[in-house]
Amino acid sequence: MRAHIAFISATAMVASLGFSHISHAQENVRANYNEPTRGFYIEHGTVADHREASIELHSGSDNINAGGGVRLGLPGAELILNSGLNSYDENQVMLKYAMPDLTLDESGAHPFRWSVIGAFSHTDLENEQGQTVLDQSNLKLGAAFTVDADAGTFTIAPRFVYADGDQKDDNFLELDVGAYVGIIDTQAGLFSAGVEALMTTADNTDNTYTLGVRWAYDQKLNVDIVPVVYSNDELFGVPGLVRVNYQL
Repeated sequence: MRAHIAFISATAMVASLGFSHISHAQENVRANYNEPTRGFYIEHGTVADHREASIELHSGSDNINAGGGVRLGLPGAELILNSGLNSYDENQVMLKYAMPDLTLDESGAHPFRWSVIGAFSHTDLENEQGQTVLDQSNLKLGAAFTVDADAGTFTIAPRFVYADGDQKDDNFLELDVGAYVGIIDTQAGLFSAGVEALMTTADNTDNTYTLGVRWAYDQKLNVDIVPVVYSNDELFGVPGLVRVNYQL
């Protein structure tokens, strides 16, 4: 209950900041940086530009293993290799295919940028005796929708997950929700804060709530610091989960 109350309070704070009035100069601050098309855990509805490539590294505490991945911009799409943070999808290839923007009014001031997302992974691990110790396959199909409103960026991403294997054997739905707001632009880079909720119908799995900060150091380097992760276990760490994205 404390986790839910804390997350709701943080979401309200970020949302209120996101819809506050700012000048056009402040709105254009983010254009000076090149952030990845994801939040801390969740994928946005945007895709990288063609031939825009980046590498990612992550490390953390508790059961978050160290790892990394590659993000490659394709014509109208983005290919992401080894993007997962969960134990059952760390070995994964994901394709985000950009779709035409959705507008809710004639002005088109705040269009929804969205993409169709598909992901697949398979792991077959044998020991020295030739016995299979891990056999896991996963398939994900969904979409992500992202909208910029004043200082805030908001994302919602539903998907269906088919998991067949030793680590997870289930069919379930997931819904990711994220809210992010730029806090301050300094000589050391742009600092922004965000909250995310990863909701799931999977058996024996709690919803996940995160609170973190993104440091856009320059046009190439982005550092995400996520000290608060509420899930099956309540994790508070300093610095906690750290994800680095570097544009090539």
